[in-house]
Amino acid sequence: MVDGLWIVQYHGPAGVGGGVVVFTKGQVLGGDSGFAYVGTYEEKGDVLKVRVSATHFDQNIPSVMGIPGNHDLIIEGKITGDKIDASGALAAYPDTKTVVQLSRHHKL
Repeated sequence: MVDGLWIVQYHGPAGVGGGVVVFTKGQVLGGDSGFAYVGTYEEKGDVLKVRVSATHFDQNIPSVMGIPGNHDLIIEGKITGDKIDASGALAAYPDTKTVVQLSRHHKL
């Protein structure tokens, strides 16, 4: 079960970044210095599927995805204990890829 507080690190077409997310009861909430994340997740065995909306609240912080403003992401990854290795893409531009690594900081 992935419920807990996770540190997230990502590498997109326009750079790298990091933040935190909380997975709880099918919902994911989190953010970084420029974006707030809200979405849903589904866990099946060792596979995690996430759909998250990223709201750009600080225009001085550019998106690692290389596009301005708000955007939706679809992410899928493999759960291995307290680590998740994943990849994702912008929902509107599936060729715009990102690599995501998560480390559990605290279980709920």
